[in-house]
Amino acid sequence: MKYKLNISRDVDTDEPDNFILNLPYGFRFYDDIVHVKGFDSIREIKAAIKNGEVVPCDCNECVSDPSEL
Repeated sequence: MKYKLNISRDVDTDEPDNFILNLPYGFRFYDDIVHVKGFDSIREIKAAIKNGEVVPCDCNECVSDPSEL
């Protein structure tokens, strides 16, 4: 399973230079079991995804039914 960026669903911004990528259930960042990370631009988000920084996740939160959380 490979992550595909959906900007309207997964990216929040509160300032022009502050973008938060909220990964959907089943994905995390490779360097730590975190599902949310801040970036300075959409370009940085796309580069991180292209470089393999988003990987499948099987943590308890991701494998449980999201409606139960």
